[in-house]
Amino acid sequence: MSDEDDKKKTEGATLEEQLAAALADAEKWKGLSRKNEERATSNAEKAKKFDEHEEANRTELEKMQARAEAAEKAVQDRDAKDASVKLRDDIAKEKKFDERKISASALRGGTREELEAHADELLALIPAPATTASAEGQGANGTVIGEGELSVDDIVQAATAR
Repeated sequence: MSDEDDKKKTEGATLEEQLAAALADAEKWKGLSRKNEERATSNAEKAKKFDEHEEANRTELEKMQARAEAAEKAVQDRDAKDASVKLRDDIAKEKKFDERKISASALRGGTREELEAHADELLALIPAPATTASAEGQGANGTVIGEGELSVDDIVQAATAR
């Protein structure tokens, strides 16, 4: 309804009719206002719930990002450790640690130069193994002693007889 319609209704009406129409009009607007307030309150509650949901999702996203970053760091740490172990093993092999029965894990250092310097120090401290005579020509192990060969007892007897 427009204002012109309201004026037409109230022009020929008595004062009581005008008052009743004004009260009815006021009640109508009060009802519409209350509906509007209810809608606004409902929307505010929904907006608050939506904001809480968004915050919870943001927190979940942050948690997932933190987990992903931690996993990436763990992978990087493992790769760095594997590379360090491989470098130590390579240097130990180059310096022939196995000939002196030195474990590659004995090497200390963070860079190739530090590891090589430490390897040289260890090699200087630990003497090279003595070369021993070979057992070539001494007979075959585990075979029966033939004629003309000495047994262990014969060797002991000959050594103690002197």
